Amino acid sequence: MRVVVVAEAQAEFDEAVDYYRTHASASIAEGFVDDFERALRLLIENPEIGSHVSKRSRGLVFRRFPYKLVYQITADAVVIKAIAHQRRRPNYWRRRQ
Repeated sequence: MRVVVVAEAQAEFDEAVDYYRTHASASIAEGFVDDFERALRLLIENPEIGSHVSKRSRGLVFRRFPYKLVYQITADAVVIKAIAHQRRRPNYWRRRQ
């Protein structure tokens, strides 16, 4: 199963990494990247691991950071629709469906 990250989700990822690098440290930013990569590995191994967050989308919470991957499963891919901070703008990503 391949993973596709939509442009908006990639921008959210980049913003989070930049934020942690600027406001915390390079090692915290690296921890965020590691957490993201761990979540991707879990999705590749078991795409249905996340809980339903809407009719077509699922969410998988990061282990160490207040983010979740919002994704949809297609026949041949896991499509990451958002890398959503859990305490900001709830459900803003729904328009991406």
